[in-house]
Amino acid sequence: MGNRPVTRELAKYIVELKYEDLPLETIQATKEAVLDQIGIMLMGSTLPWTQPSYKVIRELSSKAECTIVGTATRVAAPDAAFVNANFGHSCEFDDSGYDGGAHPGALTVPPALAIAEREHLGGPDFLLAIVLGYDTMTRIGRVVSKPILDKGFHHQSVVGPFGAATTAGKLLGLTEHEMVHALSIAGSHSSGTMEYDQRGGEVKRIHSSIPVRAGMMAALLAQQGLTGPETILEGLRGIPHVYGDISDSDPIAADLGPERWHAVQGRIVKPFPTLGTLHTSIQAMARLQEQHLRPEDVDQIDVWVNPLTLSHGGAIYQPEDTIGAQFSMAFSLALRLIKGTNYLQDYMDPTLWNDPEIVALGKRVTVHADPCMIGEIWFGARVQVTLTDGAQMEAVEYFRKGSPQSPLTEGELLVKFRGLASAALDESEIQKIIEAVGHLEQLEDVADLGRMLTKT
Repeated sequence: MGNRPVTRELAKYIVELKYEDLPLETIQATKEAVLDQIGIMLMGSTLPWTQPSYKVIRELSSKAECTIVGTATRVAAPDAAFVNANFGHSCEFDDSGYDGGAHPGALTVPPALAIAEREHLGGPDFLLAIVLGYDTMTRIGRVVSKPILDKGFHHQSVVGPFGAATTAGKLLGLTEHEMVHALSIAGSHSSGTMEYDQRGGEVKRIHSSIPVRAGMMAALLAQQGLTGPETILEGLRGIPHVYGDISDSDPIAADLGPERWHAVQGRIVKPFPTLGTLHTSIQAMARLQEQHLRPEDVDQIDVWVNPLTLSHGGAIYQPEDTIGAQFSMAFSLALRLIKGTNYLQDYMDPTLWNDPEIVALGKRVTVHADPCMIGEIWFGARVQVTLTDGAQMEAVEYFRKGSPQSPLTEGELLVKFRGLASAALDESEIQKIIEAVGHLEQLEDVADLGRMLTKT
């Protein structure tokens, strides 16, 4: 095992970091992350598969203190965050990262909103807690994500409780001792498999809800004196060793300081509502379409991607639900070729899952492992189309649109936000949110932002 007291070092770092330590570019990136997540939560509030969590929490919760986004309902903070995290992870539009940080927006913004709203905290505290949540997830994720994904665990659920505990604990003002135990307690909640990427199942959407509520409860329990094993990140039965057979967790605590605050700046914003490992393949297919590729001319489609995508995106050929469609390379590429779009409504349309032309073209897709797609180009893809006359066309995309290497413009980010938020709010309400988030560092009470997110 490693030699460092990783859990304590991380807790000390979380407790000691101040808003004044953050560079302007980190603050700006965090505001963009908040706006993106709010848009997704607003859209998520309207989707059918998020209604079970909303209905259950509305019936069970008794304390009206925090906003459930897109509704007029107020519930206890952990309950509000549970539903909002479901909304925020509801349509495969939430951000991700190259360093193994899963989908940190949906794991940090909901608990930050709930605690800051309940405690009437200001924008700077809110932003700082989110920065730290992203950082904690990236630190742990860069060590454990790949080995646990290879085993079939979902890093969103395994790493997520630590990000949520960090975010909530920072806003609660935990001491170093309490933060150690918040992280330790969070580890008892780490769980969740990726069987959904084999057979579908909308349960994947609450793989943010479960860790968010768990992380918040871990922070609240630690605040009240509950203790956990102080070696949850470095011990023999700690998360890295048990879940990923990792013997050295020291890198989690490496480079604590300014050079690591880029976690939120390194986020990847999704332009397509699909599994992130499919994006470069879709981009490559779009490039081939620009060369006048037609569906009727296609005999075979071969795609080379990182080995994980063979099972995480390459397993489903004919979807049976929306999540199955969003996790299907075959469906996504056939959809792009035939309709020229990859819109959320396309993935939600059962008639398209069973469309004979889309199904037939999808069956011509073969996904191959490319061991060269590692490191910085882990999300890369090479798409080769063999035509009916034997000719071949090929396109390679190494970086996802929305990544630091190919970022979305400010205008594109706003277009995405408006398109998502318009599912729940009108244009005047949307503009108020844009202005409020744009000046979050000046906001005295995050509850004011919470009120803007309700539907009366």
